[in-house]
Amino acid sequence: MRHSIEMEKLTLGVCYYPEHWDRALWKDDLQRMKQYGIEVIRLAEFSWALMEPEEGKYDFSFWDEFLALAAEENMKVVFCTPTATPPAWLSEKYPETLNADGDGNLMYHGMRCQHNLTSPKYLEFCEKITRRMAEHFNKYDCIIGWQLDNEVNCETNEYYSKSDHEAFRAFLKERFGTLDNLNEKMGTIFWSQTYTDWDQIHLARRSTVGTGIANPHMQLEQVRFISHSAVHYLHCRHQL
Repeated sequence: MRHSIEMEKLTLGVCYYPEHWDRALWKDDLQRMKQYGIEVIRLAEFSWALMEPEEGKYDFSFWDEFLALAAEENMKVVFCTPTATPPAWLSEKYPETLNADGDGNLMYHGMRCQHNLTSPKYLEFCEKITRRMAEHFNKYDCIIGWQLDNEVNCETNEYYSKSDHEAFRAFLKERFGTLDNLNEKMGTIFWSQTYTDWDQIHLARRSTVGTGIANPHMQLEQVRFISHSAVHYLHCRHQL
């Protein structure tokens, strides 16, 4: 039986974060990687603040320096868009980009992935940084591939910001067309859940103590919506 992948050997790679290390260590690190059979490194997925320290002011000099060394050492690179870690200035200036919990409490800057996937403002910034990166770094032959974002939905797979509720309504309109059709398919006659205006529809929120369970059909649509949002986020705003 023929193998689906034909190769003489496995290509080994590793994540590397030169922004965490003194420049004096870089060359030795790369040479030791090669000594142990590592041929590819993945870079930059958490470095938006390095590339855009202030809004609209792009600085790629750090990565230019490192990529020049990687090319010199014949190390191949998978370069990443940094959209999983928006810089502090973005989170503070544009709170509409922040994710929220089911009660509407915002998730503030401090870790990673505090943004939501549907904020028009966040998608705008993602498109800008991705486009700038593609235009600047396409000259490097050592870059053999790109990674979009990083582990989408890894920190959370629930989103309840204002833009998420609005995007959910748009998603349902696209799927069901009319409120009458949605009400019929979702069985909203049960417990007087019937909707008479699209603005009455929200992602699952805190409800009656003791049950706390939203309409199960709507919960399924919410799961589909989150998947749809992630695909849209990657496809439409990270095109290189």
